[in-house]
Amino acid sequence: MTIPHPTAELRLATELLRKARRVTVFCGAGISQASGIPTYRDAGGLWTSEDNLQFSHVDAYKANPRAFAAFWAARTAQMKSVTPNRAHEALSGLQGLRKTAIVTQNVDGLLTQAGCGAVLELHGNISKHRCDVCGTKDGRAFVGRCLGCWKPIRPDVVLFGEELDKQVFVEAQVAASDCDVMLVVGTSAVVEPAASLPVTAMQFGASIIVMNTEETPLDRAADVVLRGMAEVLLPELIDRLRTGEESDKLLKSVFSQRQ
Repeated sequence: MTIPHPTAELRLATELLRKARRVTVFCGAGISQASGIPTYRDAGGLWTSEDNLQFSHVDAYKANPRAFAAFWAARTAQMKSVTPNRAHEALSGLQGLRKTAIVTQNVDGLLTQAGCGAVLELHGNISKHRCDVCGTKDGRAFVGRCLGCWKPIRPDVVLFGEELDKQVFVEAQVAASDCDVMLVVGTSAVVEPAASLPVTAMQFGASIIVMNTEETPLDRAADVVLRGMAEVLLPELIDRLRTGEESDKLLKSVFSQRQ
C-alpha cells in the first residue's frame, strides 16, 4: 500500500521543474514494474530466484555457456511481450518540455520504445547481443552463437562481476553534474557506482526529487519526496508542468495583444 503524496510536495516538485534549465532523470526497476517486469529485491523479485542470480554472474557465462544462453534467451523472449507504461511515456513528455537526460539502470529498453531520446543505459540492453571473443556487437546471434565467429554469444548487459561501460558512465556523470534538478525514480539508490550519481548532482548544486514506493537513503537529503507508484505520480507531475507552461504562454499572448 502506497502513501498518498501531499499536494504541497507535488506543487514543490512542479515548481522545481518549472525553474530548471536542465533535468536529469535517474531511474530503476520501479519505473517498469507496471509493465509486468519484476523489481529486484522485493518479494517475488528477480534476485529471489536462484537461477536469476546464478546466470546474472559473468562466471556462469564462462562456466556453462549453453545453460547461460538458454536462460537469457528465455528472458529475452519474455521481454518481447512487455510494453511501455505511463511512467515511460511521461518521461518522453518531459523531454519535450525541458532539456532532459535520462539515465537508467534498466535493461528492458522500454524508455526508448516510449519515445525517449538519448537514454543512457548503465547496465546495457537485453535485446542486444555481443561476442566477447571476436568483438561483434551488432546484435547478430543464432541459437546462442555469434554469427561472426560461432562462439557463444551473450546479451549486451552488465553482469555481476563486470564493470559498467566507462563511456556510458562518464556521460551519466556529466549529466548528473550539469543539471538543475535530478529526478530519482523507482530505484533504491544503493547499488554502486550508479548510486553515486545523485550525490554528484547534489555536490554540483542540483535539487533532488525522489519518487518511490518505499523509503530510500536519499530521502533525508532530497528537496522533495513523493511516495507512490511511478506510473501514477510521473504523469501527474508532467501534466502539472505542461499545464503551467501552457498557462504562461496564454497569459503572455494575452498581455502582448493588449500592448
